This record gives sequence, C-alpha cells and structure tokens, in this order.
Amino acid sequence: MALDREAAGILSRGWYKEHLEPAECEYLLSFRDRSSEANLAVSLADRLNRQACTDTGRICVRIAVATGPCPANCGFCRYAESVTRCRFFDIDDAQFGRLIQEIEAFGDVREICLVTTGDADLTNLCRYIGIVKDQAPKGTQISVDTRDMDDGEAQTLRKAGACGAYHARRLGEGTDTQFKPEKRLNTIDSLVRAGLAVTAGVEPIGPEHTAADICGAFYEILNRNCCHAAVVPRTPVVGTKFNSAGTVNPARLAQIKAVLTLASGWYIPRIREPTPGCFVNGTSLATVTCGDEGVAGAPKQNPVETARRRLFNAGYLHLMRADSSAVDLDLGYLKRTDSV
Repeated sequence: MALDREAAGILSRGWYKEHLEPAECEYLLSFRDRSSEANLAVSLADRLNRQACTDTGRICVRIAVATGPCPANCGFCRYAESVTRCRFFDIDDAQFGRLIQEIEAFGDVREICLVTTGDADLTNLCRYIGIVKDQAPKGTQISVDTRDMDDGEAQTLRKAGACGAYHARRLGEGTDTQFKPEKRLNTIDSLVRAGLAVTAGVEPIGPEHTAADICGAFYEILNRNCCHAAVVPRTPVVGTKFNSAGTVNPARLAQIKAVLTLASGWYIPRIREPTPGCFVNGTSLATVTCGDEGVAGAPKQNPVETARRRLFNAGYLHLMRADSSAVDLDLGYLKRTDSV
C-alpha cells in the first residue's frame, strides 16, 4: 500500500532536520501504529539516533534514595499517600556507598540519577550527591529527579555536584495533580538557569491521550534549553483512577517517540554530551532502576547487567564509560562484566 503523500513529505522534512509544526506531528500520529507511515517514522527516527550517538549506548541507573507516602498525592503515582502501600524510606549512607561501588564495579555507568518523592529534603539530597561524588568513578554524571524548586535551590544542587536533572510537565497537570503547569515549567527553567543538563519528561502517557495532548506538552518543553526529552508511558497503580484505564501499547509508544524525534532533529542543546543521541531519548540510553526498600517486592539485584544486554541486543557497537570514553560492546565484554 502506498504511503500517504502528505505524511511522506512531513517524514522527509523531519529526516532532513527541518522544523515541523505541532499540527504536522499530530497528523503523523493520526495513523495507527504499525501502519506503513508509523513504521517509516520509527525507522527514520532510529537511524537519526544511531547517527547522533555513533552506535554508542549509555547506561543510566536510577536509585530511589528518599521515598514514602507523598502528600503531593498525584492521581497516577504509586507514592500518592491516598493509595500507596510503601513505607517511608531513606537509604542508609553506608549502604548507599556500597551500592554505588557495586553499580560502578566496571566503570561503565555513565549516569546515576537520584530519585525522591515530591516532599524531599534538599539538604539530604545534597549529602547523597556527595556520596556519589566520593564513590563513583571520575566523570560519572550525577542527576536528580526530585520536587519543584526555585532558582536558589537549583543552584544549591548544582554546587553540591549535580550536573543534570529530570523534571516533567505531566499530562493532566492541574487536573490529576495539585500542581499548576506553570509551576512545573518554572522548575525546568530554574534547573536550566542553574547550569544543569535537564531532561524534560512528556508523561505519563495513557491510551486516552490525544495527539494534540502529547504534541502540546512536547512543544512546551522543546524551546526551554533542555538537553533531552523523555517520552514515558503511564504505569497502572492499584487504587488510582487510572488503574483500569489501560496502557499505551509498545508499538504506539514507539510511534510517538519517533514522531517527536523527527520533530526535534534540528534542535541543538546548550549542553552537549559526547555522542548524545537525539533530543528525544531513544534506545541508545538504557535506563534501569534500583528498587527502593520502601516498596514491597522491590528488586534488589544489580540491574546494570540487564542494561548492557539491552544495548547489545539493540545492536549498539560501543558503550560509553563513566569517564566518557567508549568500550566495544561485544560478547567478550558481556562475559567480562558477568552480563551473560
């Protein structure tokens, strides 16, 4: 079946890194996933990302350092105090130091992201940043995923040693959360002004969200001097109103990521990593999570082996180390790092 002519033209312009309008992205997302138009978008976006990262993958490990029932009570969050079964948890400093050493045993985790709930104590978070600085190999990127803040608080995190941050202007902000969209965007701006490499999230995407919802949220963050964007699906949480609402299927999520990748191919971040990949994080970034002990059944195993295999299985030829050098990601390396 022949490609839709208008879609083909938009996809071609995205491939050549021309500016795409929100309406053009919405048009591309009007095609069903696994359609010829969607498949071509995914293929082109993957090629753009592999060119931008020179077939070099990166590993990011997210560690929950301070969690528990959260008074922000967001309507889709597993930590919302109205529905959560988790306990208050602050990782012990000595345990945290040992965990960092275990994660970085082979020096190939490029980024460690410290995660808190929405009522975090920034003094404690700065202490955890210091522990990572002491225990991780030189060059390891330290980022945070934490609460809203102002310019001064963002500067405090930067001075403590953080070099990056994740923050999202969530879909349903102000309706499914207690936060105004402007407050979330103001925090992103504060983090950027502090000199942090910001990854802005477009989340949590559910099957009910329209192309206009998704593109509107994405274009709000595109011109805010962020370094990356993350497109994240919603995970059902028992007790929340979205638990029975379903999830976005993987093919549709891949289509969304691809269209937004092509829409932002022209964008050059203010802070650039070596071999960074595209603005929208693709498969070259393997993000894994260390479970926190405040959640029953949270995994406690080292997840880095899984990340190495994920990048290898996706066909990446190299792996960026903590110090930004690269190592060949072949079967021999997987064996040397106990990943097979």
